[in-house]
Amino acid sequence: MRCLIFVGILVVCSSFVTLAQNDIGSLKWHEWEEGVREAHDSGKFLLVYVYTAGHEWLKRMDQSVYIHPRVQELLAAQFVPTKLNAESETIIANGADHYTERECAKLLNVNSCPTTLVFNSNFQLVARLNGNKNADTFIRFLHYVSGKYYKRYTFDQYLTQVPPEY
Repeated sequence: MRCLIFVGILVVCSSFVTLAQNDIGSLKWHEWEEGVREAHDSGKFLLVYVYTAGHEWLKRMDQSVYIHPRVQELLAAQFVPTKLNAESETIIANGADHYTERECAKLLNVNSCPTTLVFNSNFQLVARLNGNKNADTFIRFLHYVSGKYYKRYTFDQYLTQVPPEY
């Protein structure tokens, strides 16, 4: 009987692990060209997460921020999430021009990673967030952009002057 109960607990726990793994993968990251095109066509913001491979902060953002249900909900509703590896020599197209991801990061004035850049659907930079942030700060950043508070405040001003929207 104990063995049967133990097996039952194991089955239930493995189901939770599978569900958690599916949640991690539920955020769809786009390749550069696809993300730019989709943001333009949909009218959504293009969120570009600039990182370097093997960087510890990337893992932390993936495990604590991008997995957060509210972050995923806000991204799905208002943003086209795209990753850009600042060390990669992979060639990407930006209109008629072609660059490596590394060159593109330099053109976007990314000097440290991680950096989150947000562009409107006309590919105009509207917001920048440097460094690793916790889920609550990142949610505030997403509200700052989607509510178009960037037109009136810097992000630091927004944090102190506008109450959180949860």
